[in-house]
Amino acid sequence: MDIFSAHREALRPLGALVILPASLVFNWQRELAKFAPDLYKMTCVHTGPKRLKDARALAMHDVVLTTYHTARQDLALLEKIEWQFIILDESQQIKNRASEVSKVVRSLRGRHKISLSGTPIENSLADLWTQMEFINPATLGSYQAFREQFQMPIEKRNDERAKARLFSRVKPFFLRRTKEEVAPDLPELTQQIFFSEMSDAQRKRYEQVKSAARNEILSLFDDPKTRFAALQALTKLRQLANHPALAEPDYTGTSGKMDDVLAQWDTIQRAGHKALFFSSFEQHLRLFREKMEAEKQPFAWLTGEVAAPERARAVERFQEDASVQAFLMTLGAGGVGLNLTAADYVFLLDPWWNPAKEDQAIARAHRIGRQHPVTAIRFIARDSIEEKILQLQERKRTLGKDLFATGSDFPALEREDMEMLLE
Repeated sequence: MDIFSAHREALRPLGALVILPASLVFNWQRELAKFAPDLYKMTCVHTGPKRLKDARALAMHDVVLTTYHTARQDLALLEKIEWQFIILDESQQIKNRASEVSKVVRSLRGRHKISLSGTPIENSLADLWTQMEFINPATLGSYQAFREQFQMPIEKRNDERAKARLFSRVKPFFLRRTKEEVAPDLPELTQQIFFSEMSDAQRKRYEQVKSAARNEILSLFDDPKTRFAALQALTKLRQLANHPALAEPDYTGTSGKMDDVLAQWDTIQRAGHKALFFSSFEQHLRLFREKMEAEKQPFAWLTGEVAAPERARAVERFQEDASVQAFLMTLGAGGVGLNLTAADYVFLLDPWWNPAKEDQAIARAHRIGRQHPVTAIRFIARDSIEEKILQLQERKRTLGKDLFATGSDFPALEREDMEMLLE
């Protein structure tokens, strides 16, 4: 069925509101210009201080691109328009049903609603309820009923019958497409795990902090009021496993992982290959940036602070300029929506709790348009919290696979998980 046919026959504006992360605005513009030039001519980018303030002027466009942040700010304007289409890209952005962004997006009126996501479930089944509440509120009922009938039985008891009932309830609203289905001729993807030994000074500091913090972290975790502080304490261990300088600026020793990454990078860089460097810590990337600047190696850079026009230029430089062989980016800013098919290698410098985030990062290079094999390397500090995170990923990712084969689930940490992480 062509959902745009009525628009063409009536010669009226399409009336499509696309809400997306800021990092994807330029990508949508580029794709519209390439695949729907007629719509691109009447596309309005509704972001920034100079955006339109008149609902009638906004409604005259075929496509309006705006961000989740701007939608929250401009609710009074956007809700004046009866949109024909409301499309959410990376729709897991509304997963927290209590957040202001989620409430705003779900309150907008639209005749047709489309939710796009590679990871409809990231943390728990509550993520799914929120997105279905946007698409069709009647499907899963109230959150309390959903929690009692589906979330608790599945997450706590792995209830197969509840899974089957939930899947049958939501299946009519899901159109799932994997890369293998839409692009069976994609080149080979090789995934490797590279285990690094910490340097002596690094290992000593890591063990000192872990020993001193273990009981305190578990005590904080047991109290719901201080649970977030416990998770913050885990962050320091993750930083030390990468490079102690991330947690202790006066540290002057080395990092076993960083030495290994640079050795790998030296080999592939000399061979003329390009690589994406992903980390959840901007400070970690800055250490590599300093090394590249010292060696006078050109690189591209993308973090959450980089403005949209600069993002587009960074992507173009990496894709088109043969001398720019490295692209350093945070997992949050660069892990979704970008086409970076010039990369031969993907370096995941530290593991993230949710393995689907890492899969999405790898998909920046291994995607339609890529002609040659891609190698993804996960760098893990041996005998550290990072090894335990890998184990936790495997234990916790089955829920998403069972329901939608996204491999994205990461339920909330329980005490036994914390104990395992601190062994």
